[in-house]
Amino acid sequence: MTSYRMSLFYLIELPETVTTGKYRGMLTEKQMKQCYPGIERLRHPVLPLVRLVGMLYLTGPFETISSLLNELNETVKTAGLSYEEPGEILRNYQEDMLPFERLKHPQPGSRIILDEELSGVDSFTAVDSWVAQNILTRELEAINSLLCEPCGCSLCCIGPSKNLSQDFFEIPLQDREIQFFSLHQEDSNQSRSSTSNDAKPLQIKGAPFYSHKKALVHWKSGWSLILPRDSHCPHLDIHKGGCRIYPDRPEVCRRPQIFPYMLEREPGADQIIEGKKLPAFITRKKLLAIWDCPYVKQFQDEIGRYAVICELEPVFKENKM
Repeated sequence: MTSYRMSLFYLIELPETVTTGKYRGMLTEKQMKQCYPGIERLRHPVLPLVRLVGMLYLTGPFETISSLLNELNETVKTAGLSYEEPGEILRNYQEDMLPFERLKHPQPGSRIILDEELSGVDSFTAVDSWVAQNILTRELEAINSLLCEPCGCSLCCIGPSKNLSQDFFEIPLQDREIQFFSLHQEDSNQSRSSTSNDAKPLQIKGAPFYSHKKALVHWKSGWSLILPRDSHCPHLDIHKGGCRIYPDRPEVCRRPQIFPYMLEREPGADQIIEGKKLPAFITRKKLLAIWDCPYVKQFQDEIGRYAVICELEPVFKENKM
C-alpha cells in the first residue's frame, strides 16, 4: 500500500536532476505573464523586514509592535531589498508579530520549541521561529494562489492514475471543514486508532479503505479526504477546471505546493508544565516545494532565492511517482 498524502511527512526525495534546469519551460508565455504578481512577491519576501522590525522593537523604547509600526513611514533596506512604507506593509502581519512582545512582557509559556537534538532553544530563537512560521505561511498562501490559478492544474485535486505506484491520495482536513463534503464518513474506534499508512490498512467491509469510493476517514490524527485511484475531489469542476468552493476550500488547499517547514509538530515531546500540557515543535528551517507542480518546476530559481533570503534551506520534493 502506498499513498500520496498532501502533507509534510510523506514526501519522496527528488533526484539531483532538479538542479540541471532540464524541466524548464513548463508554462506558456501567457501563463508566465499571469504569474508575474506571484513571482514579484517571491522576489520580495516580507520576512527580512519582519525580523528587522522585531529587533528594532526589542532594542527600542516601544511598548507594543503597533506603536513601532506607527512610526515606520520611511523606506527601509535590509537583506538587499527595499521596502517602501514598511509600516503599512506590516499591518497585514501585525498579529503574527505579537509574539515578539512576549520577550518584553513575559507571559506563561504556551508551547515548547526544540532544536533537532530535542534540546530547548533560547527564548529569542523560540519566538523568532514561531513568528517566521506564521509569517511565511500567510505570505506563501497568497503567493501559491497567485501562481496556481494561471496554471489551470488539478494536481492536488485528483487521486493517483493507474500508472502511478500510489493507491490513494489523502487530503488532511480540519474538523470544521468536513461539513463541505457530502461523502461517506468512516469514524470508528478502529479508524481513530489507525493511520492511513499503517502496514496493515484499515479494513472497511472486508477490504482496504482505499478500495472503496472516495470518503472521509477519521484517523488517529484527525479527518482526511481519501481519493482512490482515478477519482477526484467532489468540488473539482472537471469540465471547466477550478474549485467549486474556492472561498471555503480546506486549509491545506490554500498552500498547495510551496510551504514553510520552519517548525515541525512533535507530540512525543509535549510537556506538562504547571498542570498545563504544552505542545512541542522542532525547528527545521526548510522551505518545501512539490516538484510535481508546473509552477514549481518553472520558477525553481525564484523559489530557491526566496528560501535563501528567508534563511531557509530550499528542498524540492516529488510526491506522485
